[in-house]
Parts: sequence; C-alpha cells; structure tokens
Amino acid sequence: MKKISYLELSSIFLVILITFNSGINLFLIKNTSGIDSWLSIIIGYIIGLIFLLLTIYISNYHKELNLFEKNKHLFKDFIGTIINIIISIIFFIIAITLLYNISSFINTQFLYHTPILITMSLLIILSIYCATKEINIIAHISLLLMAINIIMFILCNISLIGNIKIDNLLPFLKTNYLNIIISSLKIACINTLPILIILIIPKEKITNQNKYQKSLIITYIIGTLISLIITLTTISILGIYLTNMYEYAEYMVLKKVKLFGFLERVENIISMKWITETYIYLTLIIYSLTKNIKKKNKNTDNCISIIIGIVLVITTNYVFKNITIFNNFIKNIFIYIIAILFIIYILITTKIIFTKKE
Repeated sequence: MKKISYLELSSIFLVILITFNSGINLFLIKNTSGIDSWLSIIIGYIIGLIFLLLTIYISNYHKELNLFEKNKHLFKDFIGTIINIIISIIFFIIAITLLYNISSFINTQFLYHTPILITMSLLIILSIYCATKEINIIAHISLLLMAINIIMFILCNISLIGNIKIDNLLPFLKTNYLNIIISSLKIACINTLPILIILIIPKEKITNQNKYQKSLIITYIIGTLISLIITLTTISILGIYLTNMYEYAEYMVLKKVKLFGFLERVENIISMKWITETYIYLTLIIYSLTKNIKKKNKNTDNCISIIIGIVLVITTNYVFKNITIFNNFIKNIFIYIIAILFIIYILITTKIIFTKKE
C-alpha cells in the first residue's frame, strides 16, 4: 500500500462525517427535535468526540495494521474474524442505504423516467472501478472532489445569506429536552460511529504521522460546522413546516442560490457534491470489504470488488422497493444497526488496554 498525505486522509474522513447530511440526517431529526434540530447537531457531534478519541487511540495500536488485521491480532483468528464479519455487514448495510438514498434523489430530481436500478448500477460501476485502485488513488480523487465541494459549499452559503430569516429559528429551546437528546444520539450514531472505517488505512501509511491526530480533530470540527450550517440554513430559509414537508429540503434551499448575482438555477450543478460524496463513501466501503476477504493477487481483488458491487445493487433493489419502505427503515431500524459499532469500539479499546497491561 502506497502512502497518503494527512490532507488526503482528512478529505476521506470529512466524507464519512458529512455524507449523511444529504437526505438522511435532517429527515431523522426534524420530526423529533423540530425547530431545535440545529442543537441536536451540536450535541450529537460533542457526543461523537468520544468515538473520535477512541479511533485515534485504536490507530496507535500496531500502526502497520489496518482495522481488520488489528482485530485478528487482538482477538486471534476465530473471534477476530467474527468481529470483522459483523463490521463488514454493518458497512454493507450503510452502503445499500447510501446507494438507495442518492439513487432515489437522482431519479426524483433528474432522471424521472429512468429505472432506479440503472441509476444504482451506473453509480456502483464508478465506485467499483475506483475501489480496484490503491488507496492513494482513492485518496487523490477524494481530495480533489472535496476541495471542489467545499468551494461550492462556501459560495452557496454566501449566496443564501439574503434568504435567511432568523424568525424561522425562534423560539429557541421550544422542543422537549428528551426529544433533543434522542435526536442528538441519532446524529452521534449515524455521523460519527462509522468513522471506524478510516482505520482501514494504517497509521503507518500516512506520510505525516505527527499531524495524524491534529488533522482528524480539525476535520471533525469542519464536519461539525458543515452539518450545523446545512441544518441552520435549511430551517431558517424554509421554516420548520416546509422543511418537514419536503423529502429533500436541502435541495429545495439550493433552488434559491444565485451565484455572482446573475447565475440562477444552479441547484443541479451544486447538488453534484452530494453525489460525489456518496461515490467516495461507497468506494471506501467496497475497498474495505475487499480487504477483509482473503485474496491471492490483484486480479482476485478486482473480482471480489466487482462481486461486492453486484451484490450491493441486487440487495438494494430487493430490500428497498420504494421510498416508503426506505424511510421506515431509516426511522425504525437503521439507527440500531449502526449502534452495534459502539459495542465494537468498546470491545477493541478494552482489549487493547488489557493487552498493553499484559
């Protein structure tokens, strides 16, 4: 595995932190914490700091090993393999969730008469192709796309300042405290627990290891700010009632963007950032799942990635027959599946502590 820079690592880390902002985060929390959804974002990411610190701690154990290798080293082959399989299943479920979410968005907004299976297939083909490359290539692509996305994000929000209505955020703390806490836990689970996947890149493979911890912390803060700005902007422009009404409220806000004072109707171009973020996330998951399966050579790796991609498309198409089924899954099941990663964190961290003592 070739080495990557701390900036490239940060770009991949940022993708993991913010990809669920498009269509899922706000959907999960707007009906629970309502007008105070922005507060749920803040508290959720504060809780998520626990998982960030655990991730950094785990990364320092045998820096030359990736996540799956660490588990086998810590728990021996049998138990380590079981833990790796559980992790792989969870990220497989994350992948089909992301795949359907972005494919549904593309179909409803752009390709009205195109079967969603075709949209999913095209997106997964791109992810498979990138996943068959070395991690440094994936990191290069991630850094380039995220740099463009951040520039677009900044320009969009500057353009939207005139549309913001502070009254739509008032009164503060109107929502029941218990609902805010529940929403915060959802955000902590969905946005921060999956950062465990960043450990597929061994710390030893980062060119500037002395900046590893600092870069992750700074990126985490940036991810928090992006999520907070998206939530605040959406609710302050649309109001909580319209936000609850729209399936993709964030996209409706983009319709109000006017760049440089004269460029209008640019929401389709701007929304490409959601597609590219999902693309990178899917690529990383396919790459990670491939690394967890034994292989002999590069050609075998490629075949495994292709098989994983095909299974992802078939599973997504079979499980999510329509948007209603998908929304029910997100509200009632998805959060509990992701929460299993919390147990994984505790197991790995505890084992490392006792192993060091021994």
